[in-house]
Amino acid sequence: MSSYSPWHYKSIRTVAGLAAIAFVGSALAQAATVDIHPGDDIPSIVNSSPAGTKFVIYPGTYRLTQPIVPKNGDVFIGQTACAPPKTSCPAVLSGSVIIGPKATFDGTYYKVTGQTQQGDVTIESIHCLTGFEGCIYPEDLYFDGVPLQHLYSAVLPTIATGQWWFDYASHVIYFHDNPAGHVVETSVVPRAFCLTPLGCESTANNVTVRYLTIEEFATPILFGTVDGAGSGFGSPTLGANWVVQQNEIRLNHGTGVRPNFGWQVLNNYSHNNGDVGLGGGIGGGNSDGTGTLPSNLLIQGNEVAYNDYAHVNPGFESGGGKGTVTRGLVYRGNYAHNNLGPGLWTDGDNYDSLYDNNTIVDNSDSGAFHEISYGGTVMRNNKLSNNGYNEPPVSSGGYHTNLFSSTSQGVEAYCNTIEVSATGGNAMVMLAADRGSDTFPPYQKFISSGNYFHHNTVSWASSSNAPLGLVGGVNEDTTGQPNFYKVNPGFDYNQYHLPSLAQHAFQWGGPGAKTFAYFQSEGMDTHGTADDKNTTSVPNVTITSPVDGSTVSGTVSVTGTVQDSSPISTVELYVDWTLKATDGGKSPFSLTWNTDGAKAGPHTVAAMAYNADGIRACYAVTLNLP
Repeated sequence: MSSYSPWHYKSIRTVAGLAAIAFVGSALAQAATVDIHPGDDIPSIVNSSPAGTKFVIYPGTYRLTQPIVPKNGDVFIGQTACAPPKTSCPAVLSGSVIIGPKATFDGTYYKVTGQTQQGDVTIESIHCLTGFEGCIYPEDLYFDGVPLQHLYSAVLPTIATGQWWFDYASHVIYFHDNPAGHVVETSVVPRAFCLTPLGCESTANNVTVRYLTIEEFATPILFGTVDGAGSGFGSPTLGANWVVQQNEIRLNHGTGVRPNFGWQVLNNYSHNNGDVGLGGGIGGGNSDGTGTLPSNLLIQGNEVAYNDYAHVNPGFESGGGKGTVTRGLVYRGNYAHNNLGPGLWTDGDNYDSLYDNNTIVDNSDSGAFHEISYGGTVMRNNKLSNNGYNEPPVSSGGYHTNLFSSTSQGVEAYCNTIEVSATGGNAMVMLAADRGSDTFPPYQKFISSGNYFHHNTVSWASSSNAPLGLVGGVNEDTTGQPNFYKVNPGFDYNQYHLPSLAQHAFQWGGPGAKTFAYFQSEGMDTHGTADDKNTTSVPNVTITSPVDGSTVSGTVSVTGTVQDSSPISTVELYVDWTLKATDGGKSPFSLTWNTDGAKAGPHTVAAMAYNADGIRACYAVTLNLP
């Protein structure tokens, strides 16, 4: 998979250098509210307003001619509240211009002259999927809001329907399809909200962006349309602590939102972007990316879907969400689906990541994916289904996996439910690979160790005569990591639902998938179970109180709900995986934990629900004792 590190970025075309402006403080008094109406020049109004201004943007389409450069404490909010995708955001910031009426027909193609926009090319064409080498260019052409395929050629190519070509040297756009009766637009402005790279000079902290549609910006790959860290490292004091909430972010060529230290990215609908819906590199707090400062980055409640229309190679970067060089990144309650690439991903020098209660389904590559990163990472309560569906599991080498630790350390995964597609992809895998010259701070060789997957529920949609997705360990670096099968605790207490117990879906101790009985003989899942009930429903259980992270004491009532098409027979309460209480099959349920004698500090508290067929699932929170 990816060996890319974002701070190694070097522009192929000239990219403006980073501007440095001294931090002037964030404790600014709130200035007056400024109403923005269609026809107003938002960047100019922002430039002439004091820091801390609240800009209320009324419904309409605002075609920017340059990025908005915020000041400390600025608030940008649509006048009409929205909750995308359920309700749209009628205040629209657009980075495109309409060019359809300017098109002329030369007998073969339609063309538009005088197109002087030429954004920065930030990757090489080898990082695009074959046939889509034009993904390197940030400009797009849209017919009625649908991006066409940007062709890659030094001379005028043959252009088919749904394609276009930009003659940058002559400033001419060519396309095949008749523009009559269509809205034809091309993206021009690189970003909606601009910080330091690409000629912008804002280093504003504590900015809020809410209730907006942000679309059709010519954002280069590796950069964000709402951008906190450029293509390099973030800063804990410049461009930090933004709230990006309840926006629809779509049809932008690069990444929808690229956060910085302290950002809260909440309840957005980031979809149909050219590369990644949400994510980017943060760093450890120092200018070169080193350091151990917590990222304080929360990505919660977002829907990220249908990203990578530009067809950037998923092995480089693409998909729903990606974090690089983060400390304590939290992915919570997101819905990542139908992306070309992984669903949610931490790639390169990430520590203490939390994937909690996400629904990650129908992504072309891995679902929850922790790669060349470090310990303290927890993946729990996630619903993973049909990820990696277009990759045959027998030839994928352990990649394209619903729940995946790739050459990483200290990943603990529990209370996840996984359904493996009948067409491809793997279930849950620990991989050791030789990453060669991969050098992320602190510049040491990545190894796979300390990974433990337990109390998960896995079902296969395959029929009994189809190859099944893999559960187990894959060691591709037997020379560099000869002790891989000894230094990973591996798998235990998992429940597997196969089409047949004779299926070869488990691997440990060497190459080749074998039966569950063999898996247990190798010391894996000695407390786990396997059956042939792969078409039976799985309970959906949730703890509603106390909430995750609460401090509790005395006698604690743990309440929640459980749903299933089959009757629920039992709900059990576990504290640090020791059974403490049992209840019948009612919902909502209430179970009691007497904390007398328990040690101070964090405890894993899990509710385990069983249906009448013996199929189980769990949900866990962390509760703290004083």
